[in-house]
Amino acid sequence: MTVLIFVSALLLAADAVFAVMVARHFSRANAVERLKNWFRQAAPGNRSAAFRNSRHSIDPVSYGARQKDRLNLLERIELHYIEKSNIRHYIPFMNIYILVLLVLLIFVSVYRYAYGILRFVPSAAVISGILAMTPLFLLELLARYNAETVRKKLSEYISVLSRWCSVKENIMYAFEKSLDSNIGEPLQSFIRDMVIQVNRGMDPCEALDMLQMKVDDAQFSDFILNIKLSIRHRGDIKKLLANLENQFYKIDEEYNRRRISTYRDRVVIYAIMFAVLPISYFFISMSPKVGSFYLETLNGKLLLTVFTVMYAFGFYLAAGITRFKSR
Repeated sequence: MTVLIFVSALLLAADAVFAVMVARHFSRANAVERLKNWFRQAAPGNRSAAFRNSRHSIDPVSYGARQKDRLNLLERIELHYIEKSNIRHYIPFMNIYILVLLVLLIFVSVYRYAYGILRFVPSAAVISGILAMTPLFLLELLARYNAETVRKKLSEYISVLSRWCSVKENIMYAFEKSLDSNIGEPLQSFIRDMVIQVNRGMDPCEALDMLQMKVDDAQFSDFILNIKLSIRHRGDIKKLLANLENQFYKIDEEYNRRRISTYRDRVVIYAIMFAVLPISYFFISMSPKVGSFYLETLNGKLLLTVFTVMYAFGFYLAAGITRFKSR
């Protein structure tokens, strides 16, 4: 009876959270407009126009970083799991609300089996919560894979931009024409979104800030930063691209020589951490005395709960969830 009450209360809370999220979703503007608003300043008036026309415009070096700090928790999660993973290229209707609903459904589905094995509500809830986060871990890996892919293709992509700038010395023209050059995913989707935003009237530096936030790579950030400075100060874009191309080709050679891959490291970490669950179950069920202690005695259940909480905290650190802390 206690378990049924607990599950019912959990389902009621999940329904309430989902209803609030849906209400917020329908009360907001469309997704493109919401993303644009992330980069608006808080003061009254159209600050984008001021950004374009004023001699004392915001410095593009620090503009994107300051605007990223203004995102609320839900927007940070959407940026990290939906935008960076480019999941909409594969599942066009995916958004943060569907992702939250999926996590809740997995939790409710797994809890029944976890409680049947552990026969203790706290430890079963923690284990179910970890398994319910599986979609988030997969999207995190996909985002890291995308960043790694962009880094490997960046030198080649700069070469494409340089050729188009030789035709017409306009970086936005080069970005748009590069979409016909088979640059591959996720760059194709990221650049296409940025070009659409500029064509619809967004300031190029704001669109470049949004593009930069979608890729967690230092080389790509340097590339975008140099492009923004060139736009602002009307620099020689062809010379800039030639220098960047030479620089990034040298960096790529060093990456290949040292075989550096943060994506591979993250995959190994997640694989090892998920392997802890079946291995732990194997050791507990292997010995009747051990199984009886952890699954039937109160002290054993409490100790198992402590272990599961520590295990969850390890996932918390590995996934870097603290990056979503609201400011």
